[in-house]
Amino acid sequence: MPRLYLFWRLPLAAGASNWRQGMNPDLAQLARTVEELSRRVERLEAMIAQRAVRSDRPYIVPTSPRASLESRVGSQYLNRAGVIALLVGIAFFLNWAFVNHWIGPAAIVAVGFIAGIGLFALGEWFRRRRYGIFGLSLEGLGIAAVYLTLWAASEYYGILLPWAAFGGMVLLTTATAFVAVIRNSEALAIFAAIGGFGTPLLLSTGRNLESELFAYVLVLCAGMVLTVRFRPWLGLMATSFAGALAVSVVWFVNYYRKPEQIETAIFFVLLLAAFTVAPILVHRRFARPRDPLLLLISPASMLMFLLGAGTILDSETFLWVVQIAAVAFLVASWRFARGELQVSLFVTAIAASAASIPVALDAHWTTSAIWLSGGVALVIVGFLKKLPFVRWGALGLIVVTVLKVFIYDLSNLGQGYRILALSILGVALLSLSFLYQRDWLGMRKQ
Repeated sequence: MPRLYLFWRLPLAAGASNWRQGMNPDLAQLARTVEELSRRVERLEAMIAQRAVRSDRPYIVPTSPRASLESRVGSQYLNRAGVIALLVGIAFFLNWAFVNHWIGPAAIVAVGFIAGIGLFALGEWFRRRRYGIFGLSLEGLGIAAVYLTLWAASEYYGILLPWAAFGGMVLLTTATAFVAVIRNSEALAIFAAIGGFGTPLLLSTGRNLESELFAYVLVLCAGMVLTVRFRPWLGLMATSFAGALAVSVVWFVNYYRKPEQIETAIFFVLLLAAFTVAPILVHRRFARPRDPLLLLISPASMLMFLLGAGTILDSETFLWVVQIAAVAFLVASWRFARGELQVSLFVTAIAASAASIPVALDAHWTTSAIWLSGGVALVIVGFLKKLPFVRWGALGLIVVTVLKVFIYDLSNLGQGYRILALSILGVALLSLSFLYQRDWLGMRKQ
């Protein structure tokens, strides 16, 4: 804006003191007042310019007053329970109507789409009238109904070709993420995620649709990653993880067969990648306080990966796959994470790597040798790079190794091997002790 007060400063700047001498005292006082106001306006503008929001400034999570327990139960928890109940009812209706031949598959699918769109429109109507949670729950229910309908049309009724249904799910997931981000509504994203992951559980076809199911789950996980790229919604991340875990376990228990080993392993790897990238995105882009959920998602996904891969892969392949995953975690912790998340990823990588070794080596004494070597190497790296969490992780691995040697290994070795094992262990421990006693990093002064 043009600064109108500058017109006052023109005469004041050119010999202001001489100009005031020939003025009426009242006019002189007015001129001084205007000049002082001009200076204040300039200072205020400078302060505002310094405090202007920058485009690269971290997103600060908004805080809101915490409602009472009764209010949360009545307005939120009952609302979510109602959404789930209606979603299950819609699924049962689609199944019942088809089994009893009330209407044809095409009509059922049309009714599903109309119902989903209608629920979303009704939710928007309520939301615009300040019934936020109730309106968002109806919108989420409408999105979930469309997910149900797309799945039923493709895999249950065979009306839509798989690629068409897949494209529809991709568009629906992208649109949901876009609307949730624009509105800054985590509730809408969570409701849609519940419906999305619940769809294959509610409308089981009784057939093994591995490729279709995996593609569907990965689309939903990709939508979650896309959403947390713009909003730090840990609730959505946790809901997606629980949904992906539930769908994977149900499918694995009921349908997994040995010929599907490679495809299943790839699916587990991609799930691990999704739930490792998501916390890193949130941690790097948004300024939020320490949150246990943010730190636990990646370890939980690694545990799920270890259990799944360990079940379907032979011991040697499992060892190499896990070592590659552990290296990826180490690179992620080193290059892309900071603070507590960096420690979480590092510890997860070391624990996964160490845990996979006995599977391939049958817990033989060579496992202890590998653990000890890895621990010593990590201590040296921690000293060279001045990384305390690396040294602590290495010390933890060494402590586990020492306990294993004395509790398990010595009882399974001959006298000569016992002497050799204890000698190697003693030399390694004394060498590490020497490193700490040299105190190169000045830790005693800290």
